[in-house]
Amino acid sequence: MTSPSHEPRQGLDRAIWRWLWAAALLLCALLLAAKIVPQSPWRGAIDTRITAMLPEQERSPLAARAESLDDTANRLVILVGSRDASAAARKQRDAAAQALRQALAPIARLDDGKSLESLRLPAEVQPALIAPSLAGLSDDDWQARALRQLFQPGGQRDLIRDPFGLAGAWQSWLTPANLSLSGGQLLLRAPTSSADQPGNGYRLISATLTGSAYAMSDQQALEQAVNGVKADYPDVRLLRSGLVFHASNGAQQAKQEMSTIGLGSLIGVLLLLWAVFRTPRRLPLLLVPVATGVLFALPLTWWAFGSLHVLTLAFGASLIGISIDYVLHLECMRRLATHGRGGLAALWPGLTLGLCSSLAAYLAITLTPMPGLRQMGMFAALGLIGAWLSVRLWLPQLPLPAQATREDSSAARAAGCLARAIPGKRSWQALGLLLLAALASLYGLRSDDRLTQLNPSPASLINEQREVQRLLAEPDGLRYLIVQAETDAALLTRLHALEGTFQQLNARQQLGHWASLAQQLPTLAQQQANLGAMRERTRTLLPQVLSTAGLPPELVTRAEQAIADAHPLRPADWVALPAGEMGQRLWLDSRTAAIGIVRFGDVTAEGSATLARLAADDDSLEYVDQVARLSTTLGRIRSEMAWLVGGAVGLISLLLALRYRRSTWRALLPPLGGLVLTLSALTLAGVGLNLFHLLGLLLVLGIGLDAGIFCAEHPARSAEKSSAGIFCAEHPARRSLSAPASDAAQTSTSRASQASLLAISLSCASSLLAFGLLSFSQTPALAALGLACLLGLSATWCLVPFARS
Repeated sequence: MTSPSHEPRQGLDRAIWRWLWAAALLLCALLLAAKIVPQSPWRGAIDTRITAMLPEQERSPLAARAESLDDTANRLVILVGSRDASAAARKQRDAAAQALRQALAPIARLDDGKSLESLRLPAEVQPALIAPSLAGLSDDDWQARALRQLFQPGGQRDLIRDPFGLAGAWQSWLTPANLSLSGGQLLLRAPTSSADQPGNGYRLISATLTGSAYAMSDQQALEQAVNGVKADYPDVRLLRSGLVFHASNGAQQAKQEMSTIGLGSLIGVLLLLWAVFRTPRRLPLLLVPVATGVLFALPLTWWAFGSLHVLTLAFGASLIGISIDYVLHLECMRRLATHGRGGLAALWPGLTLGLCSSLAAYLAITLTPMPGLRQMGMFAALGLIGAWLSVRLWLPQLPLPAQATREDSSAARAAGCLARAIPGKRSWQALGLLLLAALASLYGLRSDDRLTQLNPSPASLINEQREVQRLLAEPDGLRYLIVQAETDAALLTRLHALEGTFQQLNARQQLGHWASLAQQLPTLAQQQANLGAMRERTRTLLPQVLSTAGLPPELVTRAEQAIADAHPLRPADWVALPAGEMGQRLWLDSRTAAIGIVRFGDVTAEGSATLARLAADDDSLEYVDQVARLSTTLGRIRSEMAWLVGGAVGLISLLLALRYRRSTWRALLPPLGGLVLTLSALTLAGVGLNLFHLLGLLLVLGIGLDAGIFCAEHPARSAEKSSAGIFCAEHPARRSLSAPASDAAQTSTSRASQASLLAISLSCASSLLAFGLLSFSQTPALAALGLACLLGLSATWCLVPFARS
């Protein structure tokens, strides 16, 4: 066992710095404990919202208010269906629905238990609201209807306030045709019957979580309730809709990928280190910088942002791949090229410059307006700083095994094999042609800013939600039209006029379903006409009805007095009623104007363009497409990120030029060549560049710069290095070129070059294990990031021999 030398300690080699770093980590551990201990008043939350990653969006004040009305984050809908229409299957379905209600009761407020009687209207407005099914009735039909209300079992018998049964017809008109009350529970019948859509219908369970859709405890309780019913009633089919299911799936998926990808990366790195260094007892010590980097980054990021996103944790699980680089360079240099702390002096400038270049790349992420990316960038930057400090302050103090420095060690043999990869003239010619072809192919590079890259939910869950929305004819709220008018009467008239346009779009299959106050209220002019017609029928037809029924004629006078007090129902009064709860998302309260909202379900691109043109030609209309708006936001951030990457590359190139002068190309070839080849591969594969590909390219840039810097620091067959500063006026490699070097100096320089090459190769391999594994993620964003890293790091590694030669 070789122990560290006892040379005079200066600068960061002094013990005080090691103790200060240990104290800082102890403080970070306390901060982390304050966030995770259940009883702590500062306990933090793990955020699973995809929207939390997005920046504040540019929208009008009316659009902001309209979207605040659509805050249904805690609402959920579950449809319980049977596999077939048999009586036994229906019985199982009803039992499962009842069991699910009981399981949901502790964590949610059931909303679907409201009786359809809540659709009843006050007597003073009912005469103004006549269902369309009654509009064409003759006088004889009206009399017959009134008599049926009197004598039909279960019929309505309010001869004073509603002698003609308007309330029942109105309730039927408001209630969806496929929704009914059966056995005390709501029954939703599918429009068509098939193997996947049972003809006997679904039991509808609508609820609102009493907690939060983003709280993991509530997510777990909900999943346990649903999974318990599935286990007890395996033949029952459940359709789920609600943000809580998507958030829960995202949290579970992130946890799984943290364990699989993070653990896979760790195992891969350990096996790689064992194969090269063959010192199993030392491997845990080599992972100390990784652990301290995470310990340093996790609490500080958590406290800085208030909450921690699950994607940041998944990203942090792959931090192993880059923070291990510093350990590898130190270990390879100590084993193959130096003895004692003094011999490491030539290593620290390159290692420090590598940290600075990586920080420049990752800190560029923190300049974006996207909170999720800022959090990832801060986590990565702090993690690298923590790992570097541990490598610089602690690891040189750890003794090396005696066999580690032997010339025939496995590390020395691996370095010697790698050093033989020196490209010749033809290889350089092929590389030049490849880079020229790659640059030419970038002409076809395209972008892809679709929101699917942010949706980690599986297709099955997305299809379930779409099916629920289709059966309920419930708009998703992502696209809507704001309609303004001077008065509520003018607003209702405008909304009814727009119905024709929506019906035309529906006929052309460009618009699915929509929700508007026009579907719930007649115009005020029509309501006034209805009132006049019903007053006339009360005066002329009701006496004949009472005479036929043998009832006293005095009831006519009382009915006339009741209808004389009736009045139209205005939108503001409608949404305040229990029956008008469905209209609350369609009305904006304002003192200066009447404002309504039309919310749309499925809209094709052609339909959305038609609605946008409609709003552009009318100042009273504003069409909002949140999907397009978010895509535009992602595209803008991607563009800003590209400029940031370009700026970071320019700044880093300037810093490297100050250090390496004519050898700057060595430092820039691996990272920039890797970027060009990756973009070319994505272009030729027809993959559109998105924000997360660009994030992956930032990682490639950071890792590639580390490789390039050490290629410039220790090129093949370079002369002896000195311990000059990072930004010296002349690179040390050129100071003694004119003087003949001794054999010992040449041997030492060659060993340093081989040690650097071995560390670079291990760094690229471990980074591929960490970030390349992300390409197998089920989260589209992380998969895109992983694909860019897989391609870019592979290209970077292949360019290292060229940069060294």
